[in-house]
Amino acid sequence: MTDKTFIPFYDIKKYPDEVLVVDAHHPQGFDLSHWRGAPVPKNCEADTSTEIVLKAIQNNLPKLDKKYVTNNHYDIDGFLGVWAVFNPKEALKHYDLLTEMAQIGDFREINFEYSEWKKALKLVCWLNKEEAELFYPPFGAPEIAEKEMEACVPKYIHFLDAFSKVVDLPIAEVPYTEEFNLVLNHLEKIDNQETIDDIRMQIVYANEPLHYYALYSKSQSADMVMSIYSDNRYELEYKYTTWINTTRQHFPRISMEKLCDQLNEIEESGKTWEAEHFTDTAPILRLKGEKLSKKERFQSPCFRPVYASSISPDDFQNICINYFRSHYERLSKGVTLDWKEVRKLNEMVFA
Repeated sequence: MTDKTFIPFYDIKKYPDEVLVVDAHHPQGFDLSHWRGAPVPKNCEADTSTEIVLKAIQNNLPKLDKKYVTNNHYDIDGFLGVWAVFNPKEALKHYDLLTEMAQIGDFREINFEYSEWKKALKLVCWLNKEEAELFYPPFGAPEIAEKEMEACVPKYIHFLDAFSKVVDLPIAEVPYTEEFNLVLNHLEKIDNQETIDDIRMQIVYANEPLHYYALYSKSQSADMVMSIYSDNRYELEYKYTTWINTTRQHFPRISMEKLCDQLNEIEESGKTWEAEHFTDTAPILRLKGEKLSKKERFQSPCFRPVYASSISPDDFQNICINYFRSHYERLSKGVTLDWKEVRKLNEMVFA
């Protein structure tokens, strides 16, 4: 296979049709990505971009021979896909481990039936720690797309070498991080959880706000996660799995604006309910305090304020469940729609 060179995303135009685009989309590159609009090669369909790359390697796709590789951002799934392109034999040897890491990093889900899930989690937490300490955390670069396209390049250069030195280590030798211990601790702090199958909602009950990897750990069959904490503290978030293209059958996203209106009619705490637009990567319904940046919203609930509501837990759950149930009964689960279709659908639903 041709030796690879990682290039900045904006340099694709210098090498038209000679670039592998991992976990992103560009019309002049060959996409290996789960992004909406990115065509997935036949027989390479998967939920994460990493597994799309792994299947492409398994299938010996001729286009993998391209010299240049790029991505317009750095995250766990994007990095592991790029690493697999640079290290195809090693990647196939670690197929299950890389797939599990990608799902933890991108979807915050854990497959507890996978025997090495703790090693996958520990490696993800190590990558998070190294990224934050040596560079900047996710969404920590200036919020200008071109800045991230440029600023992420040194991360890829560094981790392509650094990850190769740890992926083969037994779990006991993978560097320890406080985050790893925190996730294991928070998995034990979940009081109960249930899935409302007809609207694909996971409800998680805990005393205090959790780390995302614990909160979403068993949400594989859900499109959104509701958190119920002590003292009438709640959040409801659409999962990233409904923003990208996956093999999962899910409901299209609908606006939570009218849901906020319903909650605000009875909220007496002095705060108001708000939620990002349905096209955001992961809209969160929450009581508004200080406005959170994208970086703060990406951080786990345990690292941000979750405010007390005057609404009881039962009323909050019933209002939210009935809201989605009343709209989803007219809609069908299916493949990911493009954003134009989702906007038209919302115009129809809320006409």
